[in-house]
Amino acid sequence: MRLAACLVVADAAIASMLVALVLGATGAAAAPGALPVDAARLLPQLRAEMDATWPGVAPRAWIPALIEQESLWRERATLRTAREHGCGVGQFTRAFAADGSLRFDALAETRALDPRLAGWSWADCARPEYQLRAVVVKLRMHDRQCQPLVRGNRQVKACAAAMYNGGAGSVAKRVRSCSIASGCDPGLWFDHLERQCPQSRQRVAGYGESFCDINSKYPARVEARMPRYEKVMR
Repeated sequence: MRLAACLVVADAAIASMLVALVLGATGAAAAPGALPVDAARLLPQLRAEMDATWPGVAPRAWIPALIEQESLWRERATLRTAREHGCGVGQFTRAFAADGSLRFDALAETRALDPRLAGWSWADCARPEYQLRAVVVKLRMHDRQCQPLVRGNRQVKACAAAMYNGGAGSVAKRVRSCSIASGCDPGLWFDHLERQCPQSRQRVAGYGESFCDINSKYPARVEARMPRYEKVMR
């Protein structure tokens, strides 16, 4: 999640910002000890992708927790609204304008980041080997983009999660807003950037929350899911 735009297109990850509510993956994590649907089967593959692509990521529980927030680990999870489609455990999306033209394609943009994703397409977008690799690749990019913006690994991971969910453009807007707001520290996500909201504050029918609240709460919701993965990801 860079300052320019989410995967090159500003605010391109708006579908990801909504998918947690569409799929029922709201604030509360699943019961401790019981991994979601496909998690137990796919976690070894995720560990292998992390070891190959981002071996130094810490905490390691962060990535599986984010996948749980996105899809509850449902391999065939889908999001389909009038303007956007999403699929797979990482909920990669594409969105369309009112005239039917393509606004953004997060699958294609992420595929361009790593040659190992070259065979990935919308025809097989839910394939877990691509989805898991793409999640790691995308989060690594956003982590690097956040490192100059905020201080400390916890804040960086929160910033990167917000970018994954709502786009780098939205985080850049939060930084600008925070920079001129009294008492706001743009180097901190929690209680600072998370309180600056560039998205609409109006509740959206069918989602239960505004886009603002969904994106602002997303990093904390991911963090709340992390304890269940701390042992299995060692």
